[in-house]
Amino acid sequence: MEVRRVWFVHSPHREEAKEVAQRGVRFCAREGVEGEVVAEIDIAQTLPDLVVTIGGDGTLLRTARALYPQEIPIMPTLLGGVGFLSACRAEALELGLSEVFAGRAFMERRARLLAQGPGIQATALNEFAITGTAQKKFVEMRVKVGEEELGEFGGDGLLVATPTGSTAYALAAGGPILTPNVPAFSLVPICPHRLGLRPVVFPDSIAVEVETKHHALVLADGDPVGVLPPKNKLCIRRAPKDTVLVRLPHTAKLFAQLQEKLGWP
Repeated sequence: MEVRRVWFVHSPHREEAKEVAQRGVRFCAREGVEGEVVAEIDIAQTLPDLVVTIGGDGTLLRTARALYPQEIPIMPTLLGGVGFLSACRAEALELGLSEVFAGRAFMERRARLLAQGPGIQATALNEFAITGTAQKKFVEMRVKVGEEELGEFGGDGLLVATPTGSTAYALAAGGPILTPNVPAFSLVPICPHRLGLRPVVFPDSIAVEVETKHHALVLADGDPVGVLPPKNKLCIRRAPKDTVLVRLPHTAKLFAQLQEKLGWP
């Protein structure tokens, strides 16, 4: 890919992330590439060829949502934390950029989810969570997968996760790990009152429909995006556009990441 313009988006909560972003801008200038630190993404502007996020996975998730539906490649640069989705660490930023500029990087497409309901339209790279509100934590819901009724159940909520999100909230809730190239999503109950209710994996061509008996909070990648009223339906399906992640020759593969970050043998 030819790169003429780069946006650097850093975590607003860490001063060192801003310093790394400015370092990236200086490196771009030396390479004859236009670099800019962007505090707030506006896709109405002249768009870059590459976006570099500096921080953790949260910074990447928020940036990817703000860029949607633009499929601009994102190079996640890790500053501390777990960083399952990172391409490189902050100390290797210049090396990572030089690999991209030299054409040695490759692009990895990651499926997104689209949720639509009354007053709700949002996308997510990791997962959508349907949970209780501050007034009523317990959630009772009816779930339909494609044309088939999954059933009615109660509990703390429900997750619909992508393969990318299978190592995040869904994993903590007992869901399966899916490799990024699997064309499937997972449906993971959160602490269901029926202990026999287990996670389900289904093709990403099928939509999920959720109806709740009481108001339920809808979160996209951990951020609230609306409240689903009682007796209304939320439809979650694959989004029309993906998120494109930059991968470098030395970016760790999934199982290497699991060994390093989760302590697998």
